[in-house]
Amino acid sequence: MNYEVIIIGGGPAGMSAALVLGRSRIKTLVLNTENPRNGVTTHSHGFLTQDGKHPSEIFKVAKQQLSKYTSVTYKKEKAVYVKGKNNNFSVGVQHNTYSAKRVIVATGHKDNITEIGIEGLSEVYGKSVYPCPFCDGFEMADKKLAVFGDALMAPMFSKTISHWSKNVIVFTNGEKVKDKELIHNLNKNGIQIIDKKIKKLLSIEGQLKGVELIDDSVIERDGGFLPDTKSTESTDFAKKMNISIEIGHFGMELYKVDDNKETEIKGFYIIGDARIGWSGVASSVSEGSEVAAIITHQIIGENWK
Repeated sequence: MNYEVIIIGGGPAGMSAALVLGRSRIKTLVLNTENPRNGVTTHSHGFLTQDGKHPSEIFKVAKQQLSKYTSVTYKKEKAVYVKGKNNNFSVGVQHNTYSAKRVIVATGHKDNITEIGIEGLSEVYGKSVYPCPFCDGFEMADKKLAVFGDALMAPMFSKTISHWSKNVIVFTNGEKVKDKELIHNLNKNGIQIIDKKIKKLLSIEGQLKGVELIDDSVIERDGGFLPDTKSTESTDFAKKMNISIEIGHFGMELYKVDDNKETEIKGFYIIGDARIGWSGVASSVSEGSEVAAIITHQIIGENWK
């Protein structure tokens, strides 16, 4: 039950790290619940050679390719706790405990769409309403788009969305946009703001058709984007380890790591969405590969006489 590295999470970041560690012949354990954040979407985009494939298909291939590396053990198990410090950790699952000198947390975030409070949003999320224009903007290009959010983030986000479509309406669901200069700039670029409360979203099999407002009027829309999915950490391991926080873009809280993605606790790493909330598939794969190479160099240095 002793490993050199334990990876908690089997998304793009975790599996990428496992692949590089496997090729480095480092005894590694991957613990994964196989309940990914991106499972709700129909296709994954922006990852070279895998563009347009379903996330489950990408994961299936990753798992198959990982199986040939005998130094890597993959288990469909849920980690329930992490204890220890300074290259001496124990990771507990339901009926067992594993130990390792290093732990990589790659458990990502989970979206909480129901907390946004718009009826019908869950039915279209990942099918015709998305959080990432770089992931799905190409497919939504030149369509009638909605941006759903608060009076601050939604108007700002609409500027980005307007790159893919010139037919964009911001829905703030009852919140008033008070920045007159912002309103003027949006209107000058053809972006309308509707601040009436939303009654519900109208859709057919996940395809957004319209936005029904509290006054029973319906604004026809083909799809949309969300600047905020109310996401939260999938696990609280880093929080319970009291890892330091720093403030990133838009006031987001990020776990503080060094250039090696290592926290102030030696041997404890955080990568991918688990670290910054939203990083995308390609960036997560890159981080996983990078941290695995760094760990390999660290182990080589420790073993060098």
